[in-house]
Amino acid sequence: MSNNKKIEYDKVMSFQFDDLPIRGRICQTSRSLNKIISQHNYPPEISKLLGETIVLNVLMADSIKLKHKLSLQVHGNKDLKLIASDFIIPKPPKTISFIRGYAKFNKELNFYSNKVRDLLGDGYFATILDQGDGNLPYKGISNLNGNSLKKSAEEFFKNSEQLDTKFNILVQKISNKKEKIKFKGIGIMLQLLPQEKKLNNFNKSLKSYKELSEFVKNKIFDNKDCWNKISYLFENHIFSKKNNFKDIISDLLLQSFEENNIRVFEEKEFDFGCSCSVDKVKQTMSIYSVKEIDLMTNDLGKVTADCQFCGAKYILSPSELGYRN
Repeated sequence: MSNNKKIEYDKVMSFQFDDLPIRGRICQTSRSLNKIISQHNYPPEISKLLGETIVLNVLMADSIKLKHKLSLQVHGNKDLKLIASDFIIPKPPKTISFIRGYAKFNKELNFYSNKVRDLLGDGYFATILDQGDGNLPYKGISNLNGNSLKKSAEEFFKNSEQLDTKFNILVQKISNKKEKIKFKGIGIMLQLLPQEKKLNNFNKSLKSYKELSEFVKNKIFDNKDCWNKISYLFENHIFSKKNNFKDIISDLLLQSFEENNIRVFEEKEFDFGCSCSVDKVKQTMSIYSVKEIDLMTNDLGKVTADCQFCGAKYILSPSELGYRN
């Protein structure tokens, strides 16, 4: 029996240009994004910016040799104080990685701006890489660009890996027949490869890597027509009523760069998931003394803690927590 139920795939796929020194990732998310948003009941403007952070996190995590966790933290000084997102590779490794996220903001407002600068104000964009090997995580700080988060992510790669990087992210809310609001997100990431491959692997009419990199920047990275086309295709994809079958994301990529030869690699699925646990809560609270724990104890003689990511509630006995001076 055929199943006509709409299928939602949350996936990321890497690719490489055969004729230019460019590698990239493309991803789409709906299922995990809506699992995250539905737990918190955020306003649409906050949900949209959280969605953009999640798409950035997935793209960035897939571009590095990640063994454990890549976190993004967007800190602002206006109504939106924090957006936090983690991309997690479970241990032992499984076929599906996890994404999670949450936001802290002023909940007293009736209206929220849809502009990044108005929501966040001044602040910074933090990228935290934790390989789970016991070493201190690597932390990179970028300026918080007033117009978009993707510029801050591009600055991170320029500063940390000296790679020219370009992102295009689109997150939109849509309504189904029951007028239930859902979100869909899609994003693409391009990086100019360093001079480590032979020049004759690419455009043979160009005599030096410098000429080749300038050609790439002019033709693709800084070409407004190219990115306008991608944005148009992304928007059509998000609002399309077609089933979200597995081949659509690769078709979308090939439509975006019709004039180039592109090699695509295996898609990787991801979903919402959280790594919180009783042991991790106890570890987090191990920094408090017995006296401080006593101040946190409620009238029922318990200490409570909530996970900001998934909403899980933990009830602990004070005797399990705190250190003695």
